[in-house]
Amino acid sequence: MDTTILAAVIGAVSTVVAAILGQTGVLDALLRGRRYPKLPTEWNSTWIDIKDKERKEYRERFFITRQRGAKIRGYILVDAAPDKRWEFEGNFTGRFLQLFYYPSEKADDKFFQDYGCYFFELRGTDFIGYSVGYDYIGRELDLSEHKLVAKA
Repeated sequence: MDTTILAAVIGAVSTVVAAILGQTGVLDALLRGRRYPKLPTEWNSTWIDIKDKERKEYRERFFITRQRGAKIRGYILVDAAPDKRWEFEGNFTGRFLQLFYYPSEKADDKFFQDYGCYFFELRGTDFIGYSVGYDYIGRELDLSEHKLVAKA
């Protein structure tokens, strides 16, 4: 085999392998070591809609099902809406947690529309931050203050 072709094939295969490992967080973990602390798998969340003058507090539960390097995946349940379930995925830097959420295929309600994102900062053992998303009840963009506390 021609050395130019061999070099091209090795380069192409290496690029594909690096892309796959990079996407799953494995390459980052291998190169930097275990830089990201392992997060607890279950969290209690309280949140308040910024526009709500009464400042009513709502509750939901976060479950982290996978953490590889900076990559996080999991789902969210709300006791007040048992037919709903949201999936999330995002990144954890050791200080900041950024998540994107969307309706889960495992939800009983297959037609609700609720998409958005969370941005949290780790303060002590809790995460404090905000969510912005499309509210399936009010059918409008919604901004909320959030606090995540690891379940004891």
